[in-house]
Amino acid sequence: MRVLGREIHGWGIPKSRPAGPPMVSVDDLNPFAFLGQTTPAPSEFSIFDGSKFSGGYGDTQVFELDYWTLRARSTELFYSNPYARGLLRRLVTNEINTGLTPEACPDEKIIGLPEDALVDWSEEVENRFLLWGKNPVVCDWLGASTFGAIQRLARLEALIAGDVLVVLRQPRGARVPQVQLVSGDAVRTPLLGETNIKSGHRIEHGVELDLAGRQVAYWVRQDDGSAKRLPAFGRRSGRRTAWLVYGTDRRLDDLRGQPLLSILLQSLKEIDRYRDSTQRKAVINSILAMFIQKDANMPGSLPTTGGAKRKTTGTVTDGDGSTRTRSLISQVPGVVYEELQTGEKPVGFHNQGVDTNFGVFETAIIQAVAWASEIPPEILTLAFSNNYSASQAAINEFKIYLNRVWSDWGETFCTPVYIEWLISEALSRRIDAGGLLSSWRSQDTADVYGAWTAVDWYGSIKPSTDMLKQTKGSAMLVEHGWSTNARESRITTGTKFSKNVKRLKSENAQLVEARRPLAEFQAEFGAAAEDVRAESFDGLEAWLDEQLEARGLEQC
Repeated sequence: MRVLGREIHGWGIPKSRPAGPPMVSVDDLNPFAFLGQTTPAPSEFSIFDGSKFSGGYGDTQVFELDYWTLRARSTELFYSNPYARGLLRRLVTNEINTGLTPEACPDEKIIGLPEDALVDWSEEVENRFLLWGKNPVVCDWLGASTFGAIQRLARLEALIAGDVLVVLRQPRGARVPQVQLVSGDAVRTPLLGETNIKSGHRIEHGVELDLAGRQVAYWVRQDDGSAKRLPAFGRRSGRRTAWLVYGTDRRLDDLRGQPLLSILLQSLKEIDRYRDSTQRKAVINSILAMFIQKDANMPGSLPTTGGAKRKTTGTVTDGDGSTRTRSLISQVPGVVYEELQTGEKPVGFHNQGVDTNFGVFETAIIQAVAWASEIPPEILTLAFSNNYSASQAAINEFKIYLNRVWSDWGETFCTPVYIEWLISEALSRRIDAGGLLSSWRSQDTADVYGAWTAVDWYGSIKPSTDMLKQTKGSAMLVEHGWSTNARESRITTGTKFSKNVKRLKSENAQLVEARRPLAEFQAEFGAAAEDVRAESFDGLEAWLDEQLEARGLEQC
């Protein structure tokens, strides 16, 4: 191979020159061309490895992920570090809140039905799924949590451990699946001799892979130390039974997820130590209120503990278990010292007791944590002190992040649960979905199956800081056809437009019935009714004037 007319051998190094960038003295560098240089500077060959000069980048670390240590340290910080706990709880509260809600959106055209033929079907499916999710006995394998609480728990566990194993159970006698969560820390590669897998399969980090690298089973460590295999799909039914849900983004070949705190472990640990040391310093310095300063080599008079003082005794237990007696001096604020020895004077302890730079340093660390977690610092710290434009910009940036999380969490966690629930409902004939079961069993009709099971997921909407401006903008978008009522209803209030219209229809009918007697009264009496109302008002005003006049007052 030739580069710039020179022969290159091996790893791209000129044959006549040793490896590495050339060393050239600064005095030997040619002057700049615009200063009159006409002869081109000699070209030099070097390998680009990211360094701007030799050794500029430093040593390169090749990482081998230690998932066990990362999980253990992440768990430790969650239980003991206020910064880690606050970060994780803020994320779960904003991302999941009360739980993502479904909006079934089957495609009638692909299914072969007229447009809007499945509107009522969609609302029935949504209502039935929400009723299933609100009953812990039917949706939770442990019978303790609603589907929204399961989402929060799964999201928190995925952020702490990097991933969480979701298992769908089909108990006997039940027609719908139940959700079970298994901590990602329990998914581990079993010991030698505990596995019996197919030829060609392999187990990496507790995940069993086939020849194509697909995840076919998960090995879960039991309380007695044994390992249990959970298949990803049922052997007979082919329905999904278990899968991993990740808390953070992964690279292409990563089988397991890293905890969210992985890159922040040391920073969060040290800022917490700094906070504890600053607090301890303040407490200790607050105890040292005053001392007696001696400027002469004279015997001390012990003004605090000596003399005729009111003393009490107390017993103190040392670390080795032994006890000793100490004297306690009862003091009253405003004590006056008398008969001080020559050279003695009371001196107050004027140390500030806190590190004045702690706040600035803490803010810098929290901003870095917020940046790495894609959270605006104002939302992470719940400190909204900026103007409207800045606060709205922070909320808008966070909404972009939330939309991505909702889409990812809905696709990886909620949609598989929804699909298995929908199939169970169709099998038990509680939902009429003609063509769903036949398309589910055939790969040739995968498009029809996807059209039946299409669903979107939405979380709790963050209200605008100026709702009037947002509603006016939404009305203008709908008026000009740049948006729809359904979309604006979702992003503004988090509700479904079709359901709002139905409820408004019922509410308006109730309002008409409530106003009917008044309308009939006015129609019967006409202007007389208005006169009665006016006379009643004038009489009330006259009575009020009399009461005020009796008290020496007058109306404002």
